Amino acid sequence: MQHLISYLKLLRFGNLLFIAFTQLAFHFYLVEPILENNGQVSSLDSMDTILLILSTVLIAAGGYVINDYFDVKIDTINKPDRLFIGKSVHRRNAILLHQIFSGTAIVMGIYLAWHSGNLKLMMIQPITIAFLWFYSTGYKKQPFTGNILISFLTGFVIIMTVLYETALFKPQSTDQFNAAYAIFIRTFYYFLFAFLLNMMREIVKDMEDVEGDEQHGCRTIPIIWGTQTAKHIILAIALLVFLLIIQVQQTPFIHGDYLTVIYLMQTLQLPLVIALWKLYTADSKKHYKQVSMLLKLVMLMGTLTIFYFYYLMSI
Repeated sequence: MQHLISYLKLLRFGNLLFIAFTQLAFHFYLVEPILENNGQVSSLDSMDTILLILSTVLIAAGGYVINDYFDVKIDTINKPDRLFIGKSVHRRNAILLHQIFSGTAIVMGIYLAWHSGNLKLMMIQPITIAFLWFYSTGYKKQPFTGNILISFLTGFVIIMTVLYETALFKPQSTDQFNAAYAIFIRTFYYFLFAFLLNMMREIVKDMEDVEGDEQHGCRTIPIIWGTQTAKHIILAIALLVFLLIIQVQQTPFIHGDYLTVIYLMQTLQLPLVIALWKLYTADSKKHYKQVSMLLKLVMLMGTLTIFYFYYLMSI
């Protein structure tokens, strides 16, 4: 039992569930309802959607494994309580897991590309796997490069759901155009929200891991410019997030839907303010971890807005 728990922790099982939940919610409660409202049908049936989610989860799981594989020495200092490779998980087993997960995800991707009628899409899985490999082997040790790459891939989880809706990219009617516009604009907002929030969280995690990173030659933002500058960068990114949320609130405010404005304020803006205040007063590893968890909560609340807007569409 303890062995199984170690593997689940290595794979960040909670994070994998969140990834699956995000794609499932985005497809079934945002993409499909918009298509149906415009008389369109999704290019993905239920089985295709499940395969897409599974391939994404497997890629993420493989990414977590290979990241920990190359971070054993750093994690000995930064996260000794979360060090599994070399202890409860053999190094060869870790590499084998990465190969099995990645290979299975690629096979699923090939099938999905063929079934969607766009073979170019089969490159999504191997390119994503390659990016995660390069991130783990070097990019994460560089300022901004690693943060931007992993944040982009986090947002890309949402974009993947839309890429297989091939009809949206060549609309043949007004209904198809309206559906494409509605889905693309919402995808952009959710992607940008996920990207910016994860950028903030990645920098906070770098601040949390300064000790081990510095000893092993990492050149992260807090190591190069210091924690105060890192906090200022996070604050600047947070300002962009606030502007994004305000932009979303603008339309319902103009139409007198103050409930939506208040809902977004309570679920996104208020927790974000609390996280920034915690960051401002943070001066220890424990404090930075708390800020990281608060930002993760904001990301979850952002995902849950999909259900709120689905409810608005259905009434």
